[in-house]
Amino acid sequence: MARLSGTGSLAPGPDVAVGHAGHGEQGAAVALQCRVAAGRVVEARFRAFGCPHFLAAASWLTDRLRGAGRDELANWDWREAADALEVPPAKFGRLLTLQDAVRAVAGNWPGGAASTV
Repeated sequence: MARLSGTGSLAPGPDVAVGHAGHGEQGAAVALQCRVAAGRVVEARFRAFGCPHFLAAASWLTDRLRGAGRDELANWDWREAADALEVPPAKFGRLLTLQDAVRAVAGNWPGGAASTV
């Protein structure tokens, strides 16, 4: 079985921001972790439950986030993944779960204000 890029977890540390969103009962859930250095994402990993479109988008996202700063994450929109991967409209709601996780990472940025976890 092939493994999607970006799957797995990062070791916890002061340089790792974490965001969770969704619930398995709703059809999609994701835990997103980003290692930050010099104000930029240097590595991202995810663990997720959902349909193939959702998992592909989460994998794509881990590559997309490399080099992004906190403001970019705080403003990231799910439509970017939908467009890049040609996700069918019926799956758009699931991509909102990714957006929520990305924005939670921004809210938990290392050195930022109080954690939202």
